[in-house]
Amino acid sequence: MDVVTSSCLQSGFVVLSIAQAWDVFALDKNLQAQPLTSVRDSADEQPMSSTFSFMARRARLIRGENQEQFATYMGVDQATVSRWERSRSAPTSKHLDEIRKIIATAEPCHSRAYIEAAPTIKYLCRRDNFLKPLVISNGLAEAAGFDPKDVISNPERYMKEGIRRLNAAVQSDTRWLHGDIAFFEAHFFSPILGEWVKSIGAPLAEANATLIEAAPDPKPAKGFWFKLRPFEELRDGV
Repeated sequence: MDVVTSSCLQSGFVVLSIAQAWDVFALDKNLQAQPLTSVRDSADEQPMSSTFSFMARRARLIRGENQEQFATYMGVDQATVSRWERSRSAPTSKHLDEIRKIIATAEPCHSRAYIEAAPTIKYLCRRDNFLKPLVISNGLAEAAGFDPKDVISNPERYMKEGIRRLNAAVQSDTRWLHGDIAFFEAHFFSPILGEWVKSIGAPLAEANATLIEAAPDPKPAKGFWFKLRPFEELRDGV
């Protein structure tokens, strides 16, 4: 089977602070406050400095600024911003709070309950590995006919060709993990739905997660494709 999805950057979602996002992304049944790092595999967990690097770069690109301009806004010099983005140093708590605020404003996070209740195809997975599911919507579970808990516990049974190909394609571009990409678009065949689908996905920076959504292609055209949409391209109005 195949799990597909696509990310939502538009209105209509509950806007939370990053601090709240840590709570609502908790994966235990009681939705206790628990960071997504708790569900990562310890063997491939990213260093904390890498997370800070991603967040700093993404906050700067969200504001549409170069390093010197962002440094002025943050009250530091350009060399400091460069060190943040190269994982050579971490922002102070004061600067990290501001970075979080920038990201939270542009990237509204969504509660686990909201994603699970969605009648549409939604899929929350690892930012650095789409084959690691975190939350699956009712719409996707019903369309595919599987138990969401089983997918999360045994992803290898469900992560088939379509999502594997998408994961390999997106992860192969270093801009994705560096925070340069605002979102991606994709088109591929979903075995679980038995049809071609259109998909869109975007990373949730601090949570090391990607929210993906998908829908059947109303005018199905065969062929796999994906397109990364960098911040720079969006600023240029392309």
